[in-house]
Amino acid sequence: MNTENSHEKRINELEAKNTFQEDAIERLSDEVRRQQQEIISLKDKLLTLISALEKNNPSQESEEKPPHY
Repeated sequence: MNTENSHEKRINELEAKNTFQEDAIERLSDEVRRQQQEIISLKDKLLTLISALEKNNPSQESEEKPPHY
């Protein structure tokens, strides 16, 4: 009978750990999903800024030598 109680206690502990781990995995998955969405948003904003900078300051690829030459 003591062995049965010991096994039942162990099973209950394992089930509790499993429940905790499932919850932790779900929370981490949600956080990764949120961060991925934020990364996508930031990349879009960065591309918009780069595009605006390039329009306002076109590269000067002329044959002129810089003043220090």
